[in-house]
Amino acid sequence: MRVVEPSAPQGAHLAVFDAQTLVAKGVRDHLVGRAFPIASMRFFSSRPDPEANLTEFAGEAMFVSEPDPEALGRLDIAFFCGSRPEGERYLAWPSERGFAAIDLTLAARPGKDDPPINVSVNVDRLPAVPRLVATPHPISLMVSTVLSAAHRDCGLEDAAVTVMQPVSETGEDGINELYRQTLGLLNFQEWPREIFGRQLAFNLVPAFAYGRAGAPGRSDAREIEEEVRLIAGPGFDLAISVVLAPVFHCHAAMARLVLPRGRSAGDLAAALSGAADVRVDASGAEATPAERAGQAGVMVAGPWPAGGRNAFWIWIVSDNLQAGAALNAVRIAETIWRREGAPRGEA
Repeated sequence: MRVVEPSAPQGAHLAVFDAQTLVAKGVRDHLVGRAFPIASMRFFSSRPDPEANLTEFAGEAMFVSEPDPEALGRLDIAFFCGSRPEGERYLAWPSERGFAAIDLTLAARPGKDDPPINVSVNVDRLPAVPRLVATPHPISLMVSTVLSAAHRDCGLEDAAVTVMQPVSETGEDGINELYRQTLGLLNFQEWPREIFGRQLAFNLVPAFAYGRAGAPGRSDAREIEEEVRLIAGPGFDLAISVVLAPVFHCHAAMARLVLPRGRSAGDLAAALSGAADVRVDASGAEATPAERAGQAGVMVAGPWPAGGRNAFWIWIVSDNLQAGAALNAVRIAETIWRREGAPRGEA
């Protein structure tokens, strides 16, 4: 196994679990792009493929192996990047082996005392000595970033949000199936339905009509609402609905926000513009998934009147993988490491 040399006098011993997923690729890219100080890097997969167990990191060839809790060696911070069932396999390991883990699988069960961490909103809730750190669902990450900014600096009484979810939430298999469905329909041929169970190409499917609970990429709106409340805090009513869209990357959402009496569109625009990770484009000319794929931060278009003196529409777009969940996870790791008290584990 090749070891990545530290980019600082002292660096962290890192690992990425389920390292060949799309979100793991985003984590790896941000670790390199943001020059995270690394002493060693290891890649694991709960389903290693002997014929595809090689990958690369920072220009170096790396092996992908099956993780063994008794043979993890020196480890400071790990990223859990697989599916929820895969993440559940690892949940006890951080406490048992003495390292911090950032869970992107949604397997961790956050609560009021240990909410999911959105670095843009509630990084102050990160424990002093973290073990298992939950990250938000990509929809929760996007919505809480915007609603927290509005609520903090303008006031917010009610929010109703309809989110268009891309197929990349199901991983590469979902992207491939949408592509193959599109080709099949355009050529009047049979088209696959192993992932979605139905036609998604040239279609829209509300989450309640999409398969059973636990189906790949199926997002539970009630869970997402609870996550947003845990991150943003109480103080406003919230309703979220999710629709599967034939889009490869980026969540997009139309939200109706009701502000306190006397607040204006200008007040809302100023509140959103003042948030570090929110960019407001009043025209909306660049606020589509095609333009925002791979771009950091959240793009907001609007606001526009929404049937009331203090009610406004906004349109929200955010990359769900490379610049959303992955970047948030790396920023959490940076916060942990800056404290210089990162937990270290020995096998």
